[in-house]
Amino acid sequence: MRPRQTVSPAHRVAALLVAAAAAGCAGYGPAGPAPTEADFASIRPGTRSEEVLARFGRPTWAFGVRQENLTIWNYRYDRHACIVYQVSVRPDGTVRDVGTGPDPWCDGPNSRD
Repeated sequence: MRPRQTVSPAHRVAALLVAAAAAGCAGYGPAGPAPTEADFASIRPGTRSEEVLARFGRPTWAFGVRQENLTIWNYRYDRHACIVYQVSVRPDGTVRDVGTGPDPWCDGPNSRD
């Protein structure tokens, strides 16, 4: 009989995140339709961040909000509109709220006009 191999919790989490990112890439992007605002609006407060990653992949960019201890994930889902979809994630990995915001890429020297 072979001895049982144990997998550390860190390796399990890493494997889950890799699987979630791969699943997110499978549904959207060059091979699939781009997500819409309605797709993002289906994210509800309390949703686990892993579910968001699995469905939409990694955000375009993220930043922290220190006073609220949140991480804001920004998804640029329509390259022709100057809005992004924002997902506020609590430290426990749950979504606090969701909504749209202005895309800073459209302002100033970064403007695509």
